[in-house]
Amino acid sequence: MAQPSNYTQGHSNYTIATHLSRTAESSAAFLLPYIKKTDSILDVGCGPGTITMGLAKYASEGRTVGVDISPSVLQKAKTLAAETNVPTEGPGSVVFKEGNVLEGLAYPDDTFDIVFASQLFGHMPPPDLPRRALAEMRRVLKPGGILATRDGAGQHFYPPSLDLERLWVRNQNRALNKEDPNADPTGTIMPALFRSVGFDIDGGKVIVGAGSSVTVGKDARKWLVWRATGQLQPGDTFYQSWLDAGITEDEIQQTLVAAKKWAEMEDAWHAALQCEMLGWK
Repeated sequence: MAQPSNYTQGHSNYTIATHLSRTAESSAAFLLPYIKKTDSILDVGCGPGTITMGLAKYASEGRTVGVDISPSVLQKAKTLAAETNVPTEGPGSVVFKEGNVLEGLAYPDDTFDIVFASQLFGHMPPPDLPRRALAEMRRVLKPGGILATRDGAGQHFYPPSLDLERLWVRNQNRALNKEDPNADPTGTIMPALFRSVGFDIDGGKVIVGAGSSVTVGKDARKWLVWRATGQLQPGDTFYQSWLDAGITEDEIQQTLVAAKKWAEMEDAWHAALQCEMLGWK
């Protein structure tokens, strides 16, 4: 997931904890029915590789490649793959490579049957960077292949009286898009971006879908706030990204106080909406 050079969330244990919890079933369920056993798959911004290795199980006679910009995160992925005896060559193999989609992928045109990215485009301020990345991903996709993406399009904390819509959601958007904090989040404009790089939306070559995730229950709320508290501590890259966006230390402390109240509030919950895109080349 840590892909472009403007990625601001860092790779602390608190941030990576979220990435490690993602699986092919939770993050790519909309793609799984279309994977063939012999497919070659590229996972762009693969992070610690949990989704990548999950996708490989569905392409058991093919090959799967995960690329990410972070050497340290790729090492986590390689270690996890070795611990679970994932093959690195032959049918069903998985390999992890360093690469930056914005600088060009190290693969010829028309190489992969499927190119996938989860939670990548939210870290690219629209429209130029995500358009460049999508065009590069489309380049390495075989004719008839599938480009699949999943990105956050919105999130809400309930009850709204705690003001986490402003303190967390709006400030997070400011940190992700500090050059233009009023711009529509990239996850909300993915259909237009797919169209802009040549996918035939009007001809039925694109499916626009949506998924959701819900955080409910005391343990789940406490985990979410544990992660946020760790990320918003001095020294964490995530914390610095908020300061760089002009969010004050006082606002950060207000956010943490409200988040802790939310975690302790009986029946409080959180919902996230995901834009899920499938495009055929």
